[in-house]
Amino acid sequence: MDAAFSVDQDRMVFLRRSLHEYPEIGWELERTVQLVCQELEDIGIPFSAHAYGKNTVVADIGHSGFTIALRADMDALPIQQAPSDKPYRSKIDGQMHACGHDAHTAMLLGTARTLWGLRGKLRCRVRLIFQPSEESRPSGARVMCEHGVMDGVDCIAMCHVNCGDQTHVLSSCAGITNATSCGFDIRIKGKSAHVAAPDHAVDALMIGVKVYTGIQMMLARELSPFDVCVMGVSQMNAGETKAAVAGYCTLSGSLRCMREELRDKIQARVSRMVASICEDAGGQGHVEFSKEPLPPAHNDSQMYQWFLETAAKVVGPEQIKVLQPSTGGEDFAYYQQNKPGLLFGLGMRNEEKGFVYPAHSPHWDIDEAGLSTGARTMIQFVLDHMDGFPIETE
Repeated sequence: MDAAFSVDQDRMVFLRRSLHEYPEIGWELERTVQLVCQELEDIGIPFSAHAYGKNTVVADIGHSGFTIALRADMDALPIQQAPSDKPYRSKIDGQMHACGHDAHTAMLLGTARTLWGLRGKLRCRVRLIFQPSEESRPSGARVMCEHGVMDGVDCIAMCHVNCGDQTHVLSSCAGITNATSCGFDIRIKGKSAHVAAPDHAVDALMIGVKVYTGIQMMLARELSPFDVCVMGVSQMNAGETKAAVAGYCTLSGSLRCMREELRDKIQARVSRMVASICEDAGGQGHVEFSKEPLPPAHNDSQMYQWFLETAAKVVGPEQIKVLQPSTGGEDFAYYQQNKPGLLFGLGMRNEEKGFVYPAHSPHWDIDEAGLSTGARTMIQFVLDHMDGFPIETE
């Protein structure tokens, strides 16, 4: 199973910790991009910065032939890291790498280092895409695609770490991997009055509670049990004082479906529901969904077969799992709308070391021993398929 190349594990650990210490959000990745560019320059790989949007970095190894793109997202989250004795804990208040993008960037840089050393043996071109703003909007993937980053690319792959699977376990599937997702805000306007005179008021909080209940009833009784859909109201705010009936109420949250048609249907249904409930109670309502809903991410079936062949060489068949579709969003879907793509998972869970928390947790951390597996998988994938066997798109 051992392939005839090596990866610099220590360097990837250093890079991942450097990124973890100074997490940056959205498009404001100046320090992160400086680290990526410096590493590519030290390796000797030509690259372009900002050519496909602000704080984007793209590098090509090889100049012609079948082109495989590999993508890493670089941005962090607006989360306060929990107290930690780790020397690489976040040094920026309210910002944290809580979804593994620091690991993704470090692994792609480690992949770049090894592939550069193997460039004389490559019969293809490899495009390395370092992307901002996966967690924020506008989507970094969408902007980079609009700037032409997929021009000349034949297929694209990415690795996403998780702490659900044990370290070194690889996972993927054919078909849907991630849901279409969008945020929403529901604003309800009533009429405030003294709490002792509710008949002079239009209770916006009461309307908001009816809307919340209506959403739950819709999900339970109007959707097919075979449809996967989550519509979570994560925030609800109303009123200003204990002594007055609430004159306003807002509900905010996220909608996630596996099908865009279902997403559109639910958006229309919720808009009608809010209008009806508000009219009946004498209030006013406005529903706003995100103007940039993520499309569902969808793995190409041929690339999945390629992945199985490669993963068996890297970790062995017993360490490969079928990736279950997630209601989490992933803007990698924009690349997959352009060319065949593959998202695969990499386990980083280690109970003995305490690496057990889910993504977006303030306690998130990973077993860095898995970094070498991620890099080796991407490298082996390139070596296995650099001749560009025909891909049958679905």
